[in-house]
Parts: sequence; structure tokens; C-alpha cells
Amino acid sequence: MKKFTKIGVYGLSILMLLFGLVAVPSQAADHLDAPGLTPPGGDTRLDITDVYVFQSPSNPNNTVLIMGINPLAGVLNNGTFRNGAAYDFKIDSNGDAKEDLTYRIRFGAPNNSGVQQVRLLQEGGGGPDNDDPIAKGRTGQTISVPGGGMLTAGVFDDPFFFDLNAFLAVDFCNPGTNFFTGLNISAIVLEVPSSWLGSNNIGVWARTVLNEKQVDRMGRPAINTVFIPNNPFEPSGSEPSQKNSFNSSQPRTDQRKFRSEVVDTLEIFYGAGSSTAQALADFLLPDILTVDTSSTAGFPNGRQLADDVIDIELGLVTNGAVTSDCVGNDSTFSNSFPYLDTAN
Repeated sequence: MKKFTKIGVYGLSILMLLFGLVAVPSQAADHLDAPGLTPPGGDTRLDITDVYVFQSPSNPNNTVLIMGINPLAGVLNNGTFRNGAAYDFKIDSNGDAKEDLTYRIRFGAPNNSGVQQVRLLQEGGGGPDNDDPIAKGRTGQTISVPGGGMLTAGVFDDPFFFDLNAFLAVDFCNPGTNFFTGLNISAIVLEVPSSWLGSNNIGVWARTVLNEKQVDRMGRPAINTVFIPNNPFEPSGSEPSQKNSFNSSQPRTDQRKFRSEVVDTLEIFYGAGSSTAQALADFLLPDILTVDTSSTAGFPNGRQLADDVIDIELGLVTNGAVTSDCVGNDSTFSNSFPYLDTAN
């Protein structure tokens, strides 16, 4: 791709602001996407970086759910999970943007070696709906879930890939280098039989909860980062805390609360009143990752670890003016559990 000759300097400036990357250099996908997640007031251990859902490459009858948390794990903190918090996978099995099944993961306090107790609970889906875990173990080990599931939690290589430095320098593809190479995240990997999820066609999002308050949530990549203030397309008086409001809200209210933000951003490239902008807003909201668990296809059918979501979304958001950052995956993913690359 020739370096942005289609949109010029003005369009480039919009894109830089659009992704919200100038003020917070490590913000991409949903890394550090809102002020409520960053120190000193926030806790990055509650910050969801990415959500992945895909058919297991080693067992087509299973579905893999991965929640990345804690950007720059080992740098901003020691890579542990927040004791007392809840990390939830929400599954909608009938398309109404409300969860029918929740897998909740809780962690104990870390010992002197940083190891934590892990408990997996189930709510809905015919589960027990109580505080008795359906599986338990420790971070860093593969925990068997009765009936055919597996769970692990720990520090892994950050699977997200994007040339952030080139983006800031307005110089993609020269040559194209992954900013996230060598960085780690904390992650939870849960694999379960697809039959447990209630339907082949499901919606999935993740959330973190502390003191009974939702702190962060995410489905599709970069929805909060790209479309929710702070960005240059907001009406006068908009507050940056609207990003916090997005993270604390429920997907079923996305169309009512945030549709105008998505449309405003898309119309910069598609034109005021564009039917395409309206259709994309319907696709992007609610912020739920939809997946056919019987299919091996990747994003936007769920999201696989090696899917180049930035290239796909750049093309969508810019009406094809920008189609790539010329960066591919440089992690070594496995075809077997837990699929993520080992920590750096």
C-alpha cells in the first residue's frame, strides 16, 4: 500500500485522533482505553485489552474464550489478578444482547511467589447459580473443568499487533513494526464444549467487576477506543468520562446510548446521512463479539488470535481509504491449549 496517498494529511490527522493514540501511547485495541482504568485512580489489572472467541483448532466440538487483561503486565504491576474482583465471560445464546450464561473467574491473594488460587463459577445455562466453584486450582496451571472443559490464567505474550509508532509518525508500512512485540498481558483462557453455550450462534463479551460495580467491558476490538469520547467528533461539552460510562454500561443499551457517537465518526469518511454509516453502526453495536461456533472462520466471526483486526477495521472505518498498517502477527501461537504464546 502506498503511504496514505488517498487521504492526505487531514485524513491522517483524523485517524490519529480517531484511534485516541496521541495522548496515551500504549492505547490500542482496548489497552488503557479509559481514564477509569489507569493509575492513579484506576487499576490496570481490571483493564480488558482484548477478547477472543474461536473454535478450538484441536477439537472442533469445543469453543475457546480468552480474556486479555492488564496491559504491560510486569511493567505497570507484577502481572497478578485483582484479589476480590470478578472476571466474567458473558454469553448470549438467543441474540437479545442479554447474557444467558456467565462464567465467572475469581482469584485469591497472591502468595510470595505471585501464585493465586483460581475459582471458576457458573451462572445460568443450567448451572448451580451459587458460590460453589465448578472448578478450582492455581494460576499457571491447567485446571480441568468437569465435563470436558479446561481453564488457565497467568502471564502471556500480548497477542495484539499494530504499528503504533508508525501511526503516530504518519508513516505506515515503512517498514511496519509491531509496537507490542516483547510486551506481556495477564490472560484467562477457558475452553468448554460448544454444547454448553446453548446455541451455535452466540454473542460473547467480557467484563471486570469490583465491589459489585462493573469496571470494564469489551466485545469487539476497539469500539470504546475508536468511537467513544475523547475524540474530535463529539458535541461541545462532552466529557472524557463518557469512556468510563461506556465501560460501566450494558451492551443492551449501546444502541440507545452510543449509536450517535458511532455514526458521527463513520460519517467523517462516508458522508453525512450515509446509509453505510447507519448500517455499520448497526453492525458495531451492541459491543458483542458474535460467533458461529460450528465455523472455523475468523473475525468478524468471533476473533482468532492471529486475525488482523486492525486492517479489517481500518478499511471499514475509513471507507477503504486505509486498508493496512503493514504489520502481521509475530507471536508463536499454538494449536493446543492454552494457544497463547509464552510470556517474554
